[in-house]
Amino acid sequence: MNIVIRSSKQRLLLSVAAAAVTLLPVQALAAIQTDPSQSTAGAAPGTPATPNPADPTSSPTIPTSGSADTSINNDDQTAETADDIVVTGTLFRRANTETPSPVTSLSAENLSQRGITTIADAVQTISAGNGGSVPQNFNSGFAAGAVGVSLRGLSTNSTLTLFDGMRAAYYPQADDGQRSFVDLNVIPSAIVERVEVLKDGASSTYGADAIGGVVNVILKKEIKGLQGRVEAGIAQRGDSENQRAQLTYGYGDLSDQGFNFYLSGEYQHVGSVFNRDRGFPYNTNNLSRIRLANGQQGANGNFGFSPYSPSTTGGTIAAVVRPATLSQAGNVLTGTAVAGGLFRPIQQGGCAGQGLTANTTAAAGTYCEQDIVNNYGLIQPLQTRFGGTAHATANIGDDAQAYFVATFYQSKVQISGTPQSIRSINPAITTGIALPARLSNGQLNPQNPFAAQNQAALIYYRFGDIAAGTQNVNRSYRAAAGIDGKFGDGWGYSAAATYMRSDLDIERRGLLYLPNLISAINNGTYNFVDPSANSQAVRDSIGQTLTTRSNSELWQMQAVVTRDLFDLPGGPLQLGVGGQIRYEKLNNPTAVPNNDFITVNPVSAVGDQYVSAAFFELNAPVLDTLEVNASGRYDHYSTGFGRFSPKIGAKFTPFRQLAIRGTYSQGFRAPSIPETSGQVIGFTNYTPGGTLSADQRATLYARYGNSAYITSLYGLGNNSVGNPDLDPEKSRSFTGGVVVQPTRFLSLTVDYYNIKKTNLVVSTAGGVGSIADNYLLTGALPDGVGITGNVPDPSNPTLRPTPLSVNFLYGNATSLKTDGIDAQVQLNFPLAEDTRFTSIFEGTYVNRFNVNDGTGILRYAGTLGSYNSSSASGTPRYRANWQNTLDAGPWSLTATAYYVSGYKGYADDYSGAGSSCDDAVERAVTYNPNNVATPGDPLQCRVKDWFQLDLVSTFRVNDNFTFYVNVVNLLDDKAPFDPNTYGGNNYNPAWSSGGVIGRLFRAGATFKF
Repeated sequence: MNIVIRSSKQRLLLSVAAAAVTLLPVQALAAIQTDPSQSTAGAAPGTPATPNPADPTSSPTIPTSGSADTSINNDDQTAETADDIVVTGTLFRRANTETPSPVTSLSAENLSQRGITTIADAVQTISAGNGGSVPQNFNSGFAAGAVGVSLRGLSTNSTLTLFDGMRAAYYPQADDGQRSFVDLNVIPSAIVERVEVLKDGASSTYGADAIGGVVNVILKKEIKGLQGRVEAGIAQRGDSENQRAQLTYGYGDLSDQGFNFYLSGEYQHVGSVFNRDRGFPYNTNNLSRIRLANGQQGANGNFGFSPYSPSTTGGTIAAVVRPATLSQAGNVLTGTAVAGGLFRPIQQGGCAGQGLTANTTAAAGTYCEQDIVNNYGLIQPLQTRFGGTAHATANIGDDAQAYFVATFYQSKVQISGTPQSIRSINPAITTGIALPARLSNGQLNPQNPFAAQNQAALIYYRFGDIAAGTQNVNRSYRAAAGIDGKFGDGWGYSAAATYMRSDLDIERRGLLYLPNLISAINNGTYNFVDPSANSQAVRDSIGQTLTTRSNSELWQMQAVVTRDLFDLPGGPLQLGVGGQIRYEKLNNPTAVPNNDFITVNPVSAVGDQYVSAAFFELNAPVLDTLEVNASGRYDHYSTGFGRFSPKIGAKFTPFRQLAIRGTYSQGFRAPSIPETSGQVIGFTNYTPGGTLSADQRATLYARYGNSAYITSLYGLGNNSVGNPDLDPEKSRSFTGGVVVQPTRFLSLTVDYYNIKKTNLVVSTAGGVGSIADNYLLTGALPDGVGITGNVPDPSNPTLRPTPLSVNFLYGNATSLKTDGIDAQVQLNFPLAEDTRFTSIFEGTYVNRFNVNDGTGILRYAGTLGSYNSSSASGTPRYRANWQNTLDAGPWSLTATAYYVSGYKGYADDYSGAGSSCDDAVERAVTYNPNNVATPGDPLQCRVKDWFQLDLVSTFRVNDNFTFYVNVVNLLDDKAPFDPNTYGGNNYNPAWSSGGVIGRLFRAGATFKF
């Protein structure tokens, strides 16, 4: 019998069924399992746990709520009391790791079992991570090459990333030029003990940015001997080759010698993947083979220009021209098409001479078609990362321990580029660029076929003979030192300091240097008819390399003192107080201060700030069954504001198998340096009058004679300027949940979260389109908003020119509400003397994600939105991962399933509040006999679910050697078709990059001596 699995839902159900069958014998054995060596595993939620004696730095191995640590019920456990540890979100050391706040812990062992190779990949798999993250393969953003996490979908600037409880320097390029975040690519994975993810507001402990939660990367304290890893892999389709190597040597024993020192180095390389090497629809910009029932087709985006909107066209590597006039004599940037003028290729051999397709229509003439995506598109960039760490830990007497760590890490990302277009909207407008009728020496221009008629020639062209691309190199330097210990009767203390710097070098190759381009056009020195005849000197003069450096710095010092005040019925009342001071600096000057290179966004942010803070925490075990925790923090910023953030939580354990917990907190996000002293220009598609009523639009068009000047689609600049008077974003959040451990091998947690943000910092005042339309119609502008105009209409020079950009300060405006449910199930069960089964499920449901922009409620849950702040990655309602591991003697087999629910292909912030399927971003088209397309119905309403299954098989030869094989995307599931997002070509890189890379194989070995 053949079984055909047709959908991701069927695959998920199959996995559920398989797990259910597996659990049947487990449930049968539950009643008779009486292994006394596992007695501590049946402890009630909150019972002190035991450490793993094989690793003195390990966390307690009893299952804790929200823990994804698969070492629960470890056979190496003893009945000894655990060493106290500090859990993320609290100041106190505690053996009981179960706090009122939900925390997920990802251990190094767990990540290895899943086949996860980097901390960035690990954090991106967390189910609470939602839209607004910066994924590894998002190649077209401001922060291309970096990885940032967005918990709860609140964007990267509302999730705080820590190293051993200390802040890290931001990536020098902000996401979208606005949102500061920490690049997860610069975290050395070889020495990470675990990653704790606090899924709750934590401003009362850590200050700003912790509205959505905290990611705390905790390094190993102690490593003994020599240990390492080697690994290599390749995708089934022959690319994405990858290698990984790690080597660490440690000396000293904290227990016997009182110290430990280790050195660690690692290297990782991942090969590139191109769109042309994958199948439809990822390998093309031509979707015309997709047909709706009504006969409409997907759009063919391969046209070298759009016949019905040529002003936005980039062109092909075969030059095409159209007769024009220069509205300003001698200025080749002011070309305006001659009414009725037809397009024609000018290169030798026409379109065919460059291997392109020629298209001819009666209305437009002849133009060339090129599949830019297929020729140049990049799915995964070439990535190389390496780094080294020195770490020392020493016991100071019997009651204190000090440490020092220094790390260098480099991440290099190489992005092959698309040949630059001669027509651009950024930062200088060259959409009117034209070949003059006469060269600067007075001769007729031999490259202009209309020169004899004294007409200019609008030109559409990509410089195929000038290689383009970008290389980002981010070098991170970090040092930290600290000491913690105990003294007197119930006193504890800790002090720590850190410094981190991030240097980002960006090398952009093949950029068009505008002064030399204009000179070459006027002098005729660049040959558009036969580009192969151009000298390398001419090419280098026009297409230059632009190298820029930006950097960020952070230093921080903090100290905490704790005290057991007196005993309550449930234990000692604890008080902790502390202080912190830190300095943050960002130096990201604009790459194009003179706007002399085109196709480079002029983003900049330069500034610094001091922050001082005082904080406290009070933990009261009021009863054996009730723990109450209260904390608060006051932060003062040198930029002129202060903020107090309180939090209260409680955990009630009526009996040993059940705990009920909840928190309430207030938090804030401080305006980032880009928001207070930066500037960034983004561009959005705009047709004048698009937001007006039909009557208003008709009035506007008639005023300009219904010419192409007023009716053409083009790129409208959204110029956001830093505002030093911004207020912080504020938040209110609460959680409530239960922790259930009905048996010693099973635990379940369910938590509800509810977050409200106000005073959101926004970069629009009601939408740039409506501002521009109202300005054209009435001349009116909102307070604080300005307009930079295009070249005036040559036929109506006294009328208001169409806007080039809308300019305004960042401001506090909108509010946001989101709520949902997190759930985790953990099972760890011995099936036989040397056989164990472990299952860990983690899932998140987003019930609501609403934004009030002042004009209405924008509802994003289950849709592509928010389109702007999440880079069209969407807000899926469900996200889950499920790991199942079977250990049998030296063998181990782990299968991990990842699931993201589908979403609707529209966004309220793209098409307006209350949008529906009819407002899907990507439209089908109807082509007339002249091959001119008219937008039609939605091409797709809903993006399907995404499912991926990974498999890791491990064989332990002995205590020193282990071999493993990893298959990523075992079922070779294809990424869901998503033409609505702009992050990837017809797929969403935030969720389903693995479905475009396809099945991938890795093999490796670990060793230690």
